[in-house]
Amino acid sequence: MKLKSSLLVLSLFCIPICHAQTCQINRVTSTQLKLSSSYLSQAATSFTVSCETRYAIQFSSRNLTSPNGNSYLINQSNHKLRTQMNISGASSSRWNVPLSQPASTNNKFIVLVQLLDRPNAITPSGTYSDNLYVSLLF
Repeated sequence: MKLKSSLLVLSLFCIPICHAQTCQINRVTSTQLKLSSSYLSQAATSFTVSCETRYAIQFSSRNLTSPNGNSYLINQSNHKLRTQMNISGASSSRWNVPLSQPASTNNKFIVLVQLLDRPNAITPSGTYSDNLYVSLLF
């Protein structure tokens, strides 16, 4: 069985104040997180954010089921496998909520995904996926 989760940078939003501020996402370690088909397998990616001013960062996923990072992977026949996602480096590990961050040249964030369901012989094969979205608001 093949499982994967994709990291996508959804968008950067800018609300200009007097002049344009700059915020960037840099040093992305992986744009696709690949979980093995074993119980409690994990995958992670990291990136840095450089921003001249305070900003908010928001993490979400297409299949997110709670602000605690509960989500699921889904295959082509709509079979689901539960996952748990965690954020490190932010002011909290809350999902789909803007998290206020101080201005910095290299704030590092890590997103970890862990498979919670135990695939077995009757688990349908296929590619299981979810999309992760990261938004910067500055």
